[in-house]
Amino acid sequence: MQDIFRGRRAELKILDKKFKQNGFIMTVLYGRRRIGKTMLVNKFMHEQNCKSISFTSVERGETELLSLMTEAVLTSLSPELLGSISFNSFETLFEFIGKQAKNERMIFFIDEYPYLAKQCPYIQSVLQKIIDMQWKSTKLFFILCGSLVSFMKDEVLAESAPLHGRSHLELKLKPFNYLETAEFLEGYSLEEKAIAYGLTNGVAKYIEQFDTSLSLEENILEQFYSIGGYFSEEQIKTIVSSERQSPGIYNSIISAVATGHTKHNEIRSFVGNEDINYPLKVLCNAEILEKRIAKRPYYVLNDSMTEFWFRYVNRATSLINAGNGSSYHYANVKNNLHDFMGKIFEKMAKEYLMLHAGQNAFPILTEITDFQDTVKNEEKKLVPIEIDLLGKCGKNILLIGECKFKNSPFDKTEYEKLMDKIKFIPANQPLLCIFSLHGFTDYVKENAKNCKRISIEEMYCDSITYCS
Repeated sequence: MQDIFRGRRAELKILDKKFKQNGFIMTVLYGRRRIGKTMLVNKFMHEQNCKSISFTSVERGETELLSLMTEAVLTSLSPELLGSISFNSFETLFEFIGKQAKNERMIFFIDEYPYLAKQCPYIQSVLQKIIDMQWKSTKLFFILCGSLVSFMKDEVLAESAPLHGRSHLELKLKPFNYLETAEFLEGYSLEEKAIAYGLTNGVAKYIEQFDTSLSLEENILEQFYSIGGYFSEEQIKTIVSSERQSPGIYNSIISAVATGHTKHNEIRSFVGNEDINYPLKVLCNAEILEKRIAKRPYYVLNDSMTEFWFRYVNRATSLINAGNGSSYHYANVKNNLHDFMGKIFEKMAKEYLMLHAGQNAFPILTEITDFQDTVKNEEKKLVPIEIDLLGKCGKNILLIGECKFKNSPFDKTEYEKLMDKIKFIPANQPLLCIFSLHGFTDYVKENAKNCKRISIEEMYCDSITYCS
């Protein structure tokens, strides 16, 4: 697919504002793979009227990395010197950059920095020294970028890290929300845009694999269930193995959570009763998993594409390699897409509420989560209840919501179940919200007048319509 820059207007504005400040500026940019970090920085550099150095670290030896960086620096600053001078260390190369940036604004971008730092562990101290001793008195705009989230947090941003306190901007790039994702999917219906959002998790590189000249189903078959499809087993290995060695237990844990084994004992049983405490910690630190706090804590996957793959593609690998992945899709996946979209639709609702906070009687919320608990009903029997959306400001519950991504309108039975569940929530007149893919029955429209009823059409509009 052709790379076309979309979105990231807020991030570009932030970078541009920093760029216009005088003196040395250091920016730390991080976020998971394929999310569009490099594209964002390239767009930013293209818009600036100054010299720019761009270097992407790779898994190579120290000598080769120094040679590759030297070539990138000289090509950008002094191409006439290529082949005629060399540097015996990164420190002398950085000093050369500093001298060039003494009196003019210049951008120096190191991409995939963790590869450089892991191969040359001393580079952290070298950068610390060069920033403190030289670069601080220059006009250099220095961007340090990395995809290994745990490394960037622990080795660059942490208080114990050599570079701590030297950055002027720390920017974590997140996936696109459902509205931003829709910008890539012109021509698709709203339901198809929502499903595509679930299948890509709003990751720029993933969204770009969807060719909108083809139907959504054709894209799913081509990219997930065909030999050579982008979302192959190799792509998944890249995602789950990027921050660790021997990924077998990590893959099993992800597979467990993706298939509904979300509590600690359920995960341990699924993977074979191994010690999973450390792998769980690693996966959470890498932001692949998220631990949700409840009476019985549970885990969720932060990447819906990975969840889809482990739920609906993993077991089809042999069929795909035999050229018959489409059979598996039609037999086991196509009719389950709405079920898969249940949690994604809740995520979309959370994004909607945050985007519209403080507008049209929607409250300002500091946290939106789901709710799972066991309560005593009127017959004093313990029954489980689940609430899709629980919106809080501090400790106060201000909003309760229900989400339904199904082929029929939100109906009387579902409304009455919601009304029954909210009696167990300790909240004083919370706002009730119902999100529905296919609207609402006449009964719900008539009886849920005190609820905000939000259709998928409203979710994709720029403004909110209050349904009374």
